[in-house]
Amino acid sequence: MLQRRLMVAIGALALAVLGCGGSDVSDQEQARAIRAAKQAYEMTAARGERLEVGPCIAEELAGMPLWVADIAHDPREDIDDEPENQCQRYREGEASHFVELTPGGELIRAR
Repeated sequence: MLQRRLMVAIGALALAVLGCGGSDVSDQEQARAIRAAKQAYEMTAARGERLEVGPCIAEELAGMPLWVADIAHDPREDIDDEPENQCQRYREGEASHFVELTPGGELIRAR
């Protein structure tokens, strides 16, 4: 169990480091991902889910398999960077991009 957590943490760190370089995402793709994340937010909020706890609201954005959408604190807190608080597909490297929204649905960042 500990070894799996360590591997997940290392994988998340590697994704974060790799993501700090240039971006292979066009402005158009990023804007599309933000729109899709906001739609996922609206659907999640309509179901009455507790957004203040920072759930992953989309393990895959509609038509965008490399993107996930997550809720984070506003302002962001260290806990938002912990792998167990991020979308599973992103942690496992199946998705390489994410959109983070506040519990109120406002954009924090998209990478």
